[in-house]
Amino acid sequence: MLDGVGISWPGGSPENTGLILALIVGAYFVVLWFSAVVWTARDIHQRTPEPMAQLVFTLIVLVFNFPGLVVYRVLRPPLTLQEAEEHRLESSALLRELEQTLPCPRCGGEIAEDYLACPRCALPLRLSCASCERVLDPDWQICPWCTAEIPKLRHEPAPPAPGAPAASPPRDIVAEAESPAAPPTTSGATHVQSSRIPTLD
Repeated sequence: MLDGVGISWPGGSPENTGLILALIVGAYFVVLWFSAVVWTARDIHQRTPEPMAQLVFTLIVLVFNFPGLVVYRVLRPPLTLQEAEEHRLESSALLRELEQTLPCPRCGGEIAEDYLACPRCALPLRLSCASCERVLDPDWQICPWCTAEIPKLRHEPAPPAPGAPAASPPRDIVAEAESPAAPPTTSGATHVQSSRIPTLD
């Protein structure tokens, strides 16, 4: 009995009650420890395919319990395998999009690889086959579907920038070489100074 209160100890004595409480608390920590080990094993399998790394991190938590769990949270890979793959796909898609953006040969505006014409200056960029009406690449020689010949696109040169000097026409070097040379012209009369040589009488 508890000091005249009329309540007995759960185990019959204080020692037995303390033992029961110790078993409950111990079982609670064992469950937490086992849960931490299972969580670590599952988490590390999602973050690295290396069996050695999976074993080492799981043993760290198994041996050192909660301090080992803290060490694992610090040293584990920051991304899971799925997150790393998604990040790689996003990066490759962004790089492909940047590589496909090209300048227009006429106005210099940005154009994508699948544009048929420049949206700014309406310059035709790609062709459609006259036989099967499929979209063709300007570098192709024939249509790969119907083997029809592909005419070449002629890109007009970009207009000169405002305020830029006009380009001079090219010189015809062959015509200049065949034409007779013009006689040299003199700007003024040539003055000759006469010198007298002394003679002996």
